Parts: sequence; C-alpha cells; structure tokens
Amino acid sequence: MIARFILPWFGGTAAVWTTCMMFFQTLLLLGYLYAHLMRRFSSPRTTWLVHLGLLLIAAVTFSVVPEDSLRPSGNENLTLGIISVLSITIGMPFFVLSSTGPLIQAWQSSSHRGQSPYRLYALSNLGSILALVTYPFLVERYLSMNSQALIWTIGFYVFALTCCWSGWQTVQLRVWSEADLNKHEIADGERIELRRPSLVLAMVWFVLAATASIILLATTNLLCQEVASIPFLWILPLSLYLMSFIICFDRPAIYQRLIFMPLVVAGAIIAVALVHLGLFTGLAFQIIALSTVCFSASMVCHGELERSKPSPDFLTGFYLVVAFGGAAGGVFVCILAPQIFTGFLEFHVGLVVSLLVVLCALIFPTKHRKKTVAPGLKILKYGAAMSVFVVLAIVLSSAVYFLDPSYQQGLIFRGRNEYGLVSVVEKDGYRQFINGRVEHGGQKVGTEYEMEHISYYVPESGVGVAFEASREISEDSLNVAVLGLGAGAMATWLEPGDQMVFYEINPMVVDIAENHFSFLKNSKGETRVKLGDGRLQLQNEMESGASGLYDLIFIDAFSSDSIPIHLLTTECFEIYLDRLKPNGVLVAHITNRFIDLQPVILDHSLRNGLTPILVDYRAPNGGLKTRWILMTKNTNFKNTEKVKLFESEWGKGILPVRWSDDYSSVAALLNWSVGVDLKKMNADLKDSMKTAPATGDVGANLNFGADNGD
Repeated sequence: MIARFILPWFGGTAAVWTTCMMFFQTLLLLGYLYAHLMRRFSSPRTTWLVHLGLLLIAAVTFSVVPEDSLRPSGNENLTLGIISVLSITIGMPFFVLSSTGPLIQAWQSSSHRGQSPYRLYALSNLGSILALVTYPFLVERYLSMNSQALIWTIGFYVFALTCCWSGWQTVQLRVWSEADLNKHEIADGERIELRRPSLVLAMVWFVLAATASIILLATTNLLCQEVASIPFLWILPLSLYLMSFIICFDRPAIYQRLIFMPLVVAGAIIAVALVHLGLFTGLAFQIIALSTVCFSASMVCHGELERSKPSPDFLTGFYLVVAFGGAAGGVFVCILAPQIFTGFLEFHVGLVVSLLVVLCALIFPTKHRKKTVAPGLKILKYGAAMSVFVVLAIVLSSAVYFLDPSYQQGLIFRGRNEYGLVSVVEKDGYRQFINGRVEHGGQKVGTEYEMEHISYYVPESGVGVAFEASREISEDSLNVAVLGLGAGAMATWLEPGDQMVFYEINPMVVDIAENHFSFLKNSKGETRVKLGDGRLQLQNEMESGASGLYDLIFIDAFSSDSIPIHLLTTECFEIYLDRLKPNGVLVAHITNRFIDLQPVILDHSLRNGLTPILVDYRAPNGGLKTRWILMTKNTNFKNTEKVKLFESEWGKGILPVRWSDDYSSVAALLNWSVGVDLKKMNADLKDSMKTAPATGDVGANLNFGADNGD
C-alpha cells in the first residue's frame, strides 16, 4: 500500500518495489532482533512496559498517507529518498509489528507452559496468505488508497490494544521460564537436554531459510518474466511458499522426507529441461511443474527447520536467524543476481542448494534418533545420495551452459539489470531487440530496408494513422514525445524538420538503441533521448514552464503484459494534456492479452473532452496484432481519410473506469472472456515461432505480449 502511494513520486520503477522490500526486510530483522534481545536480557514485565511505550509512540506519530512535503524534488538519491519517506511514514509501526511474532510467542510460552507456541507461527503465515489473496482482488478493487489507509490505521490501533492485553498476562512473571534448567520434555515424551543451540545449528537454520527464499523468488522471476506475464501469477509461488510454513509448523507430521525429497530431485530434472525446452511444452505444464518444484523445495527447507527447531526458551533466536536467512535470500535474488548473472541463473542456484540440503539429510544422521539402520536400507540411502549427486551435476552443467554466451546463436549483446533481461540477436540480416523472451522491435540491417516501418509501427497501425493523419491536415513539422524507447523504431516516421523526444527509464535499453540499431542515427528528423521515467520528466517540464508543446504524445512504455499504472492515471493524463498542443493527439498503446484497458482510456477521453479513436491492426499472415487508441479534440484530424479508413468499431457494453493515483485496480479489468487460456497461449507461441525470423534461439523468436496481443 505504501509503495503504491509513493510510486508516482519515484517514477514507477522496479527499484521502488525492490527498495521497499529491502526496507521491510531490514525492519523485520530489527524487529526480530529487538524481540530476541528483550527475551534475553530483560524480564517479561520490563519487556511489556518497553513494548507498550513503543506502541504508544507508533500510534501517535505514524501516518500511512505520505504528506506532499515529503515529495522528492528529483535531485535526491532514489534509494535514500524512498527509505527516508518510508521511515517517516510507516517505519515505527512496522518495526513494532515486525516484532509481534516472536515476542507474543515468547509471552505465550511463559504464560501457557506446556503448549507449543510454534503453531502461532503457522497462524501468522495463514494471515499472510489471506492478506496476499484478498488485497488485489478485494481490497484494491473496491477501496481507494485513502480508504485502505484509514482501515489499516484503525486495524493498527486494534492490534496495539490486543498486543498490550497479551503482554499483560506476563507482567507478574519475573522470569521467562520456570522450567527445569537441565531437562525439557518434548511432545513425543522423549527427554533431551536443554542446551543452547550451537553455532553450527544456527548456520543450518540460516541456510534452510535462505534456500527457501531463493527458490521462491527465483521461481517467481522465471514464471513471470520467462514463462508468461499472466496477471497475479506471482501470487501462486508465494502462496505455496507460505503454505509450506503453515503445514510444517502446524501439522509437522505431513512433512515426510520419503515424499518431498524425491519430489525435489525429480523436480530439479524437469525444471532444467523446461529452462532449455520451455516453448516446446505446454504453458500449463510449465506453470505446474515449476510451482511443484517451488512447493517441494519449500517443504523440505521448512520441514527441516521445524525438525531442528529449539525449545521455546530459544525461539526468539531461532526466528531471528530464520528472518536473517530469508532476507539474505531476497538480497541475493533481487540485488546481487542482476549484477552477477545475465540470465535467471539464480534459479539454478536455488536448485543446487536445495539438492545439497537433500544430500545432507541423506548422509548425516538425525541426532535424536539413534536407531540401528539395516544394511539394505543403508545401501538404499547411499544409492539415493548418488542419484542426487548425478542430478546435481546435471543442474550445474545447465548453469555452465547458460554462462557461455555462444549458446545463443547470433547473440550480439545480452545484459541484465533491475528492469529485467535484455538481449540483441541477429540472423539472416534481421536484428531483434529481446526483452526477456519478448521481441520489442527489430530491424533489417545491412540493406536499403533498414528504415522500413515494421512490427507494430506499420502504416496500418495506430502509429502510422497518427503520423499520416497529422501530416494530412498540416504541413508543419511535427514535435513528438514517446514514452518508451525500445529499439527506436518510432523514429522511422520522422521527416526533415521533425523532432522526437524519447523518454526511457532503462539505461541499458538506451545503450542498445544507440549502439545496436540505426533507427535513431539514420532518422530524417532530430531525435533525443531523456533518461528517466516519462511521467516525472514531463512533470518537470510542466512545472518549469518549458516551451515547445507536442503535436503527438505516444504512451508506449509497456513491458509485455505488465501495466505501468502510474502512466495511466487521471493525474498523469493532466500532465500529458498540459504538454500537448490544443489540437494535438495523445496515442496510447493498449495491446494486452489479459487486461482490457479500453474502459480506462475511454474514461480519460470523456473527462477531458477528447474523442477516442480505436485502431486495431492484424497482420495479413494472422500473426502480429496491435491495438492503439488515438485521443484528440481536433475535428479535422478525426475527419481525415486515413482515420476513416483504419478506425475500428468499439465493442458493445464498454463502460468508463476511472484510474487515479488514489484508485486503480487491474483485477477489475481482467479480460475474463479470454481468461488464462494456457492451451491457446501455447499455440500462439508456437505459431509465432514459425512466422518470426529464425535466430537459433527459442526465446528470440517470440512475438508474444504487449507487442502483438498474442
């Protein structure tokens, strides 16, 4: 919620979400550390008094809705600016919230001796799943951001009162535990020595938690960026991850090594095969297989965590190490992996460590079960260990294969940063710019056709209609703004005297367009590239009173089926119209398989007195499909022959939907008539492979996502 509030302030970049995750993970660690130190060095009564004071401070000082005075000027460091806003608004209440799990369980283990507090850990993860599922489909869909903030604030006050009541039950206790100092009775009746967990055991907890975190985030990256950009698909692996917590800590008997460890080994083989042969298998199978790998690996890691958990007297230290491991896994995938790898090799890392966990469980005996193992079972166990070694070698070989740039035929460039994976490939004179597995523009190099209109920039598309209709009614040079650079193919429409400004947020895309494609340098008109978020750049121009309004503004900053919501809100459209000439044309690229953006664009048009012109284009071979909406007040533009020839009819029953910085719900616009038809998606992918120029790389042959609607 807080990230949604500040997203327009910091450009809607992926770095906003990453920084928010880092901030919350750091505070989570600090909250767990605080609970551990209070449990270790103070009495229950003192802890309750201190925590009561923190709750009162948080309740009095916090504000979920950031004030305008916190809005950055644009010159601050992005990460520091976000951390500053988060610290002032939500820092204290989240710090108090983050300590709740271990602190309440410590209180309960002292006031309710003999009852395992670890079930509360499962209950807290159940709450996480409920929040995860209900937020995008219920809360975000039916409540504005300010309403959400009000309800959350009330919820926090209720939480503070119940937390105080929970701690009050322990104020009469002078010590945390009245159990025997030498013995502790566990659930199955065995008696073990109550020893402080060793450093080795703490390291095992750390590795298990970090491995589960890595496999979760790596699977999410692979599913959402490589397999399919299905809305809310990220919820699936995260739900399975949390479900494994619930099962292992509430019903530990369900975790059986004999079931889940073979699943991890078999799943690793299938996962590696899918990474290499993804497009030759059904999307449904890919999603199910990768989700199974994520769930089985999470079950093994969390199951082993539960088996090795300490006495409740040491639970705060246990949770501190687990939180540290989870945060370390997140930092590795979100921050380090994009700097180290040019592909999603963190998934291979997750598989390798998961297999090592299985291997260690097979080789090293469990200390509290010293039963004699029959020779036949011992042979079987070591045979299983050898099979894990073989699978481990396969996964490592796959990783080495992808580390070799020559694996991709025709590869010219490959890079990765916080915005994703990009590459440039060429074969038979056709060069493609690939974002993940999706083509974002191409060029016929080395021929007289280098500046030919291709892809969704052909004359029959919304781009061609906008340019040719504008020239039909005026002979003046055009001043054009484009949000989203790609390969720079939009520059093919410029004539001598025209000017075009590209606003691009990803510096790696700028490097590709300038050094690997010739659209910009060979353009007949003048082109410039401004690095940064298009909304912030245009807003800065508006606030500084910059001259030179635009005849055409193109909103073409979509990445596959992902929607940059902050570029489609009421507040952002006010910026567009301020920078657009009174008779200018605002053009939105809304091609998307899953989300129908027509209601949003229709609402903006009606509110601002614009006439929306729908242009649907489908290539003669049935492959490429693209949809644009042109918005203007210019009657002459609407009556041109070009517009009349290519204007498409609007569907029946389309009602306007308002998106603002205060309210925007993707779930409300899901195209349920299409739905997630995985069979059709897979068929479309294979068809596009047949029609696209061959590059020798499966991913490079795709024409799928926002570029063509299929």
